[in-house]
Amino acid sequence: MHAGLYKSDRLNYVDPLMTPFDGSISLTLKGTREKPITIMAAGDGEVIFDGAGNHRLFDVMASRYHIFDGLTIRNTDVGIFVGQKEVLGAVGLTVKNCRFEQVGFGVWTEYAGSSDFYIVDNLFLGRDDRFRLIGWPGPWWDSAGRYGSHQLTSYYAVKVYGPGHVIAHNEVAYFHDGIGISTYGTPPEDSEQQASSIDIYNNDLHLLNDDFVETDGGVHNVRVMNNRGVNAAMGGYSAQPVFGGPVYFIGNILYHEPTGVAFKFSAHPAGLFVYHNTIIGEQVVREPSTNVHFRNNLFLGRDTPGRGVMTWANATDAFSSDYNGFRPNKGVTEQYRWLAPETGQRLYEPRPEDWKNFATLADFCAATKQEMHGIEVDFDVFDRLIPPDPPNRHAVYHAVDLNFRLRATSKAVDSGVKIPTVNDGFTGQAPDLGALEIDKPEPTYGPRWLKGRPFYR
Repeated sequence: MHAGLYKSDRLNYVDPLMTPFDGSISLTLKGTREKPITIMAAGDGEVIFDGAGNHRLFDVMASRYHIFDGLTIRNTDVGIFVGQKEVLGAVGLTVKNCRFEQVGFGVWTEYAGSSDFYIVDNLFLGRDDRFRLIGWPGPWWDSAGRYGSHQLTSYYAVKVYGPGHVIAHNEVAYFHDGIGISTYGTPPEDSEQQASSIDIYNNDLHLLNDDFVETDGGVHNVRVMNNRGVNAAMGGYSAQPVFGGPVYFIGNILYHEPTGVAFKFSAHPAGLFVYHNTIIGEQVVREPSTNVHFRNNLFLGRDTPGRGVMTWANATDAFSSDYNGFRPNKGVTEQYRWLAPETGQRLYEPRPEDWKNFATLADFCAATKQEMHGIEVDFDVFDRLIPPDPPNRHAVYHAVDLNFRLRATSKAVDSGVKIPTVNDGFTGQAPDLGALEIDKPEPTYGPRWLKGRPFYR
């Protein structure tokens, strides 16, 4: 495609793009893995597809092996629609080096038979508020804050179902949710139609009104790795639920999530592995889950009034937590909250008396025999990083102003445990806590073609 503005006159019966009334471009041809069908910018300037405010711009839910490369897609509810639940989907979709502006959805499929998407190096800009962080619950909830709920003008940048997807190196901002697996419902019995073998990594996520990344509805072998999330109104990294796992949360960063839901482990997920994340905020979720394991993470409380720093809610006796670092919140006596059943029992509907609360990590370790190598830390473990301001829940922070690197002499350095294939190649005597190993290069977040000033400034 040569440079230019491609905008349908959809209310004109003789629209030159032949998309009268709905303005949708339907692509149904079938490419192959060896001979894909490609729509690509020619390199002589920006190629802009403008939906003129329509609902779906590209509908490819009957396609196979289509590639969108180097395009700008804007001014539409759904940029690329790829699948309807129980109806039809696509195989082998690639979307790379594209820019999505003023969209409600970037790329969206709900079809279980959709598979093998490659969504990499794109910029997704939604239509939500760019200057304040506003959640969704409504003015009747205390967590909504003084501005009430945001409207659902932009839902997800990327939402998928089915197996084999890669979603990496994208910039995402101004949506309800960033990147997600469709909650879908009970997974299909056919393993080839389950949300499995999905990688979500090295994405840069800014200003979402619910969650950064959702693995909700995931089944097996889902990896959420090396993502950076700054400003999420209601939750950070979600598993609500996961049907068996394993789902891995490795090397992710979270900053400014005001509700204390760093990991939204809700609706009884199972099979979660939480390694090497840097969480500037609290973990307060009390819904029981099973087979959850924490290693080498940093959880730093922001002195949120009346809130402890860490909660473990275990529905069964399959759990473990060790080699993590915690910063307790000042003036709070119930810093560490613990729920676990007796051996061989289940505890999905706990009573208040089933919970145990601890003021110090030492007390917690003595009672539970967990975190025997855990430590308490403070913000001086970082080169220079101050926490978000808890009373200013609607504030917007920028990743380029934040430094998550550890100070060379801090307690978090060399305080982790070796995890084969996860932290091989660590520097020093042992792995460091948190997402960034000292003396190792920082991950590249977002599109590798995006240079210069941050996309959100």
